[in-house]
Amino acid sequence: MRSSPQDEQFRRTIREWLAANLTGRFAALRDAGGPGREHEAHAERVAWNRHLADAGWTCLGWPPEHGGRGATLAQQVIFYEEYARSRAPARVGYLAEEPRRRTLIAFSTPAQQRTFPEPSRTVEALWCEGYSAPRAGSDLAAVSTTAGL
Repeated sequence: MRSSPQDEQFRRTIREWLAANLTGRFAALRDAGGPGREHEAHAERVAWNRHLADAGWTCLGWPPEHGGRGATLAQQVIFYEEYARSRAPARVGYLAEEPRRRTLIAFSTPAQQRTFPEPSRTVEALWCEGYSAPRAGSDLAAVSTTAGL
């Protein structure tokens, strides 16, 4: 599939921004925090994520009225391709930023919309998910359901 001229410009913009910003105090973070190493350089990666937020590189797919960039799906893919190519560190605030976004925007009250998205966007609030089920605990593979008539 061919990219549009706008998508190619987006790619150049993020590639240049990452090259210019994964330097100085952030240079040592390349490849940090990957799978099995989530504890690695946590405070420094939070600072990096806040730097991304300050530059408008978090919440890419969020609508602008909720603090996002309004990026298309293709642009979001381009961002993550370039992010991986640059060997940027694993993101810290991703769970609040992308998977929770639809829930926050679609189902929250106006008061919740004023409270939660902004700290998620700026990485001032970090989120996690926890699951527990009877006779399965947090082992989601052990969860079972039954139906009765």
